[in-house]
Amino acid sequence: MSTSQAKSTAVAPRETNIPVSKAVVSAAVGGTVEARFEALLQRVGAKCRVNIEKHLALCDAEPNPGHGRLWRRLAAKLGELAPMPVQIAGPQAIQFFVADGKYREQVFSLEDLRDGNLSVYLPDVLADAVAAKVVKKTGGVYGTAGAKKEPLAIETLDASSTRDPAPHMKHMIGWNRKAIKITLDANDTLDNIATATEHLCELAAKRWKTAAAPQ
Repeated sequence: MSTSQAKSTAVAPRETNIPVSKAVVSAAVGGTVEARFEALLQRVGAKCRVNIEKHLALCDAEPNPGHGRLWRRLAAKLGELAPMPVQIAGPQAIQFFVADGKYREQVFSLEDLRDGNLSVYLPDVLADAVAAKVVKKTGGVYGTAGAKKEPLAIETLDASSTRDPAPHMKHMIGWNRKAIKITLDANDTLDNIATATEHLCELAAKRWKTAAAPQ
């Protein structure tokens, strides 16, 4: 996606004081998680890379290796869908952006408080996801689609219901924007939950990819 092509489909809060100062790098898609994650690291600044590597060193030192593997997997996927340079928000989160004219718009956040959970923030695409059968809704509970259904821990967020939003996601709500937070067990081996999370993020990415397509 080029900076000149990207446009938002709706009025959205932008970090108007942070212009796009770097060219958008095409994210490599495909290959192993390790290769895809390394492609993400190639697009970050030196300080950002050091912080990411320090965080992963702590994850990898835990008895269960699933934490670091899941973090790498989700970060690689989000980086492919939002190919602008990422930004670290404190020790616990990484933010992902797409170009919005001269500026950038945050579209994802990956949060790791090292409390046993990982959280992914993304635009609210739940209605579209149910219609596309990406997830299944039973009552007020969302779950994975397919033969083996697992409940998804999803929280909807907007400006009116979210008091004191964290810096790594506050730009994703407001101005009629809503977001969702998906919480995953960092040490769980349920691949279908991680896969459903990736599919929801892919569905969200269709919005800015469609907006960037030549008319």
